[in-house]
Amino acid sequence: MPFIAFNKAFDPAALDDLRINTAAVLYVEASRPDLIGQTTIHLLGQGINVNAVTESIGTVVSEIGGLIAATRHYLAPPPEGGASTVYICPANVSYIRPNVPASPDFWVLRFVDGSELRVVAPLPLGL
Repeated sequence: MPFIAFNKAFDPAALDDLRINTAAVLYVEASRPDLIGQTTIHLLGQGINVNAVTESIGTVVSEIGGLIAATRHYLAPPPEGGASTVYICPANVSYIRPNVPASPDFWVLRFVDGSELRVVAPLPLGL
């Protein structure tokens, strides 16, 4: 299992105080402006809890590797800055289904831990 280290955004204790198993990553996205940290990492089994880190989204995505970019879909209007790009680990997606019976303007990704994420159609290559 490859572990990589990041700096926690909230009360960091050391330069590499958050070590994650790259195989446990569900998806990564840039933090909203109202949150602490530059990037949030969603891991298997954490539900709504996220790991906020000080590194940029580009650094985190390149360190983890193998992630696929997609545009997040919101049931409510998207945030002021527009829809965010999420970087998904395809190995942890158990299935994908279109928004039916309506035309699929978004897809629902179900992860192996039971959590879900909606992404805008069309699906990116690799999913």
